[in-house]
Amino acid sequence: MSKDDLPKGTLLTLIIIFLVALIDGLDVSIVTVALPTMTEDMGITLSQSSWFIFSYVLSLAAFLLPMGKMAKNHRVKKFVIWGTALFGVSSLMCALSSDFWMLVAFRLIQGIAAAMMSSALPSIVVRMLPVDRKGLGMSVMGGSSGVALIAGPVLGGFLTTTFSWHAIFLINVPICLMIIIMAAIHLPADRTPKRDKDPTPLGGISAMIFIGSLLTILEDLGDPDLNTKSRIICGILLVISLAVLVWSIRRDMNRAVIAQKMLFNKEYILVGMSFLLCTIVVAGASYLLPYLLQGMWEMTPLESSLYLSAISVAMVVTVLPVGGLCDQYGCKGPVMVAVIVRALFCVLMIIMIAEEVEPLLLAIPMAVFGVSHAFSGTAQPTRMIHHATPGFEDEATNFMLVINYVASALGCVLFALVYSLTTGGDSSHHMPGLADGFTGTMWFSIILLAGAMVCTLLVKNKIVRKE
Repeated sequence: MSKDDLPKGTLLTLIIIFLVALIDGLDVSIVTVALPTMTEDMGITLSQSSWFIFSYVLSLAAFLLPMGKMAKNHRVKKFVIWGTALFGVSSLMCALSSDFWMLVAFRLIQGIAAAMMSSALPSIVVRMLPVDRKGLGMSVMGGSSGVALIAGPVLGGFLTTTFSWHAIFLINVPICLMIIIMAAIHLPADRTPKRDKDPTPLGGISAMIFIGSLLTILEDLGDPDLNTKSRIICGILLVISLAVLVWSIRRDMNRAVIAQKMLFNKEYILVGMSFLLCTIVVAGASYLLPYLLQGMWEMTPLESSLYLSAISVAMVVTVLPVGGLCDQYGCKGPVMVAVIVRALFCVLMIIMIAEEVEPLLLAIPMAVFGVSHAFSGTAQPTRMIHHATPGFEDEATNFMLVINYVASALGCVLFALVYSLTTGGDSSHHMPGLADGFTGTMWFSIILLAGAMVCTLLVKNKIVRKE
């Protein structure tokens, strides 16, 4: 699509979307490469370090559904501006954090801010792009994530090596200022929200408690640091919040935080399950790769960041053509390619760990991993929009984002758990357990990818034409 094909002002709107997605992706990738240094500096275990990612995606996933419903109800501009402002302030406080729990607390606040910003993006993408160009919209978001994945590891490695891990959070501040200025000038003013279009308070709160308690229980499986009383409380909250959430959906379907029609769309659920499994693999592998590079191959944070940037370079080079393929031929083929290529990455890593190859050869599986990102990150979200229940595209897109962030949390939790089981409970990040632990997670990934392929094959291909 050329610039002239876009409605007036849409290009600048897409730039705003690009920047919002950029700082969201940057805030994960820039932290990942610094995790080994943060783990050593704070004297915590590898499993505990997952809280630096988990706390962020926990609050993001918990708040995204109700905020998505609220953003759709004429709050797009407000959520972009105020969410970005809160994100900038919490990023600054993360940089000033002096201990484990202080950093976790402000990462939680960052997640809430990210939920505000991210919840506005689906309404913009779905409503401002032609029906046959959703692949382009997702490519812009995917490309932004790719840029973040390139810049994040390099910046994270440089700042951690040159200064300290505290510096990695400061990069968000100037980007947040740019977004606030552009959004204030360019985005149209919000209309008055309609009270009957907002989610019911009971539904919104129960959704947040359900997702939060579920992820907390899963996190405890990877790092059992809750006491018995806390586990019982989380379990009770999980059951009660789920019951209340289901009741609220049935009681008021128009204001339900999750559209009932969407939940009974079997094709959408299968496509979402495939996306969930693939994203778990991405998040888990991304979480452990810096430990592997810095532990087994004895790289510095900066050196490991350069290898990790190969993932992002391959993704950025591939992502826009993939968006075009999805718009022209449908998404089923690209999703199948994504699953196969990602499985190839797992096999290559198993072989290279066993052979202890020269570090330079690691650029090959990193590039393969990046290509799988481009296919999966574009084709699977676009396919979820294509198979959404008509009239519920916004909700379907927000639900897709929830799946993405829940999967990100699950990736860290499950891979930490598999790592611990494979190494016999050894939570250190040094050889020789590191190689065995990562190999175990790669075999686990192949099993998950097989499930993703089955879900993909069960849903027919769909090509959306403009007419």
